[in-house]
Amino acid sequence: MDHRSNSGHLQEIDLRKLAELQEAERCCLSVYVSSQEHLNQLEQRAEHVRDLLSDSPDELTYFERNLALVRRWLDESGFADGFSGAGLAVFACEMLDYIDGVHLAVAPETGARQDIMRVGGSFYLRPLAELQDEFEDFLVVAADNRSTRIIQVASANVETADHVRGDVANQVKKGGWSQKRYQRRREKELHHYAQEINDHLRDLVEAHGIERIVLLGSQETLVELEEVLDAQLAAYVVGRQAADLQQGPDALVEEAYELFFAEEREEEEALWRRIQGEYLSDGLATTGATRVLDALKLGRVEEVLVTRNAEIQGTRCHDCENVHGTPQTCQICGSKEVFQLDLVDEMVRLAELSSAHVEFSDEIEGLTGVGEVAALLRY
Repeated sequence: MDHRSNSGHLQEIDLRKLAELQEAERCCLSVYVSSQEHLNQLEQRAEHVRDLLSDSPDELTYFERNLALVRRWLDESGFADGFSGAGLAVFACEMLDYIDGVHLAVAPETGARQDIMRVGGSFYLRPLAELQDEFEDFLVVAADNRSTRIIQVASANVETADHVRGDVANQVKKGGWSQKRYQRRREKELHHYAQEINDHLRDLVEAHGIERIVLLGSQETLVELEEVLDAQLAAYVVGRQAADLQQGPDALVEEAYELFFAEEREEEEALWRRIQGEYLSDGLATTGATRVLDALKLGRVEEVLVTRNAEIQGTRCHDCENVHGTPQTCQICGSKEVFQLDLVDEMVRLAELSSAHVEFSDEIEGLTGVGEVAALLRY
């Protein structure tokens, strides 16, 4: 039986592997908790699930066996008596011989809830997909002419990744020929210093696969740095701002996050404009839950854009596993044995299986108007 604990790095969580695990029966259990207090209330939440499954003895049996797996995982992982960080996610399915857990640095949140116990035919991946989308790894470059700190932010965890000494003297007034020689020497030192920062950044980006950089610090140093940045690194810069570098790393990262999230919102709006333009010109785009779902089933989707708090219900057939929008009878085999599911979660699962990207956005008026979900298509 697969049994291990993930370290909590969001970008290392293999959603595709979890997405591949699926059954026609509701035999998969997904548990998210955001605190030790809520973990202690596991049995209380389990009682509610038992009540809901009281008329389905087979599914109740699956649930009890899976809950036992979750409790064993918590005990063996050392989390039953306490855990640090912002949350845990545990996935169990005895029928598939599977148990796995993820220690989270950021608390999951779906709607108003951070704590979830879900029974379904597949694992509930939406909260993890939202966290991966929102909390990408990035670098903060905190630079002035004396020194540079490069801070790596991974899954909201902060650590100093590198340090570059500059020791470029401040400008002074000398006058005459000596002033010009001094200025030329200083400019060369600043240029060499910026090149060195660029080289350190390149190494970090290549080593960790990072594609986002925020620049903070003195105007003079940042201008010089931007002039020498490799084209790839320059494309990764998502924000730039003067900042007081005497602050600690946490304060600097807080400033960086403001720029980072502002860029995220702009990218969401830009994606919507691309979808809107393609759709209006009868191009490669579609809108609405049912049409996006159908395109995902065919592997036609490149990017999905969905409102973060969208509540879109669908159904899955017990007999043939087909997923629909809202009908109470399977449109494929005619069975009336269907159960409800979160259609956004199903879109996440299908997107993982077809290497499509799901972008969760703040509310956008036009997107809301077409049903809170739209997509760019591959063909």
